[in-house]
Amino acid sequence: MTRFINILFVVLLAGFVTALSPSANAQSQTPPDTTVIIGPVQVDTSGVQAANSDTTVERKSETPLGEFENLISFGTILAIIIMLIVTYFVNRLVVFILDNLSERFTNYRLGIKRLVPVVRLLIWTFSLYIIIAGIINPPLGTVLTVLASIGIAVGFAAQDILKNIFGGFMIILDRPFQVGDKIEVGDHYGEVIAIGLRSSRVVTPDDSIVSIPNSELMNKAVSNANSSALDCQVVAEIYLPMDVDVDAVKRIAYRAAVSSRYVYLQKPVSVIALNEVHEENYVLKLRVKAYVFDIRYEFPFKSDMTELILTELKKEGLLPKQAV
Repeated sequence: MTRFINILFVVLLAGFVTALSPSANAQSQTPPDTTVIIGPVQVDTSGVQAANSDTTVERKSETPLGEFENLISFGTILAIIIMLIVTYFVNRLVVFILDNLSERFTNYRLGIKRLVPVVRLLIWTFSLYIIIAGIINPPLGTVLTVLASIGIAVGFAAQDILKNIFGGFMIILDRPFQVGDKIEVGDHYGEVIAIGLRSSRVVTPDDSIVSIPNSELMNKAVSNANSSALDCQVVAEIYLPMDVDVDAVKRIAYRAAVSSRYVYLQKPVSVIALNEVHEENYVLKLRVKAYVFDIRYEFPFKSDMTELILTELKKEGLLPKQAV
C-alpha cells in the first residue's frame, strides 16, 4: 500500500509539472534587451526595456512553480483536510441514523440497510467533486493530465485494488446479494452487514465478522438463502430408528414446527422422511422444512423445532431408550 501511494504521488507531481511546463519553455525563448545603434544615431529602447521587464514579471508568475503554488497552497491543503474530515463525520452520522431507523422499523430493515452503501458512495463522490471543482479548481489541461497519470499509476500498482473496486460497483449494480441477505461463499456463511468498494463484510453464526474481497465474490458461486426477503427457510434434521412409527413422527414434527414462536405461517411447512445409512445402520432421517419470520432468528428457530420435536417424541414413547 505504501508503494502504491509513493508511485501515485510521483506520477501526479510529474503530471502537474508536465501540464504547466509550456510557460517555462516560452520564458526561455524571450530575447534579451538590447540597444540598437544605427550609424551615428543611437536609438533609445528604454520603453521597450520597460515593456520587456513587465512581460518578464508576468511570465514569472506563469512559471510551473508559481502556478503549482496557486493550485496547491497552504490554504488549499487546509481546506481539503477540513472537507475530508467533515465528509467522514457526515458519512458516519448518516450511516448511524440509517442503522437506527432500520432497527426501529423492522418491517423496512433490509430496505433501509441496502441504502447504506449507495449513500456512502454518493457522499464521497460529492465531496470529491467539491474538492476538485470548488477548492482546487485546476485548468482543464491539468485535470486531463492528472487523470492520465492516475490511470497509469493504478494500472501498474493497484491491479488487485482495481479489481475489488470494480467488483464492488458490479455488486451494487447487479445485486446478486444485498445487505441483510444470508449468503454462503466457500467456507463462510452468514448475514451481509456491509458492502464496500474493496470488500464485503459477513457476520457468521458464531458472531465473527469476515471481510471477503469483492473480486472473490465476483469469481465464486454465492448461495443466497433469502434473496432480499425478510423470511428464509430453515431445515431441521433428526435421526430415528427404522422401526419407529413414521406417520406419528411426522405429525408430531409438523405440530412442533407450526407451534414455534419463530415460525412464519404464511409459507408452507413440510416434513420429509428419508431412508439413509448412518454408521453402518439403516436409520430414518426426519427433515423438517419451515420458514422463520426474520432471518435473524434462523438458528433459534432451528433449535426450537428440534427441542419441541424431541420433547414430544419422548412423551409419546417414540424414542428408543438408548437415545433417551
